Amino acid sequence: MPTLLLDILKHVVGSAPDMMIVGQIADFDLAAAAKRMRADVLVVGDDAGHSPREYAQILLSRPGLKVLAITDDGKNGTLYEMRPHYIPLGEISADTLRDAVRGRYGRETEIAAEEGGAHARSSSR
Repeated sequence: MPTLLLDILKHVVGSAPDMMIVGQIADFDLAAAAKRMRADVLVVGDDAGHSPREYAQILLSRPGLKVLAITDDGKNGTLYEMRPHYIPLGEISADTLRDAVRGRYGRETEIAAEEGGAHARSSSR
């Protein structure tokens, strides 16, 4: 990450009363750094050669962590995180169970049924 962008990030984080920088790393072992630093958010240069797969491995080992990848020009960023996710299925029936296994949930299943029966292809899949 360019020095100027790093300085800007330090200023932005440092000026927020509820945030603090807990460390800065020069190596490229993000997993070790995430473990060692015990930070809540790991900010990385998106152009540093790390992949979403690498971020996923880090998040699997530290589910509460967030990875913020910022492009070297500072114009774009991507936030990687693991969040609990649930979908209320409503009343359980044989069709509800089958639809859940197929990946159809709630209102999406109702729309599929209206458009041609319970076996109609979902619009989001």
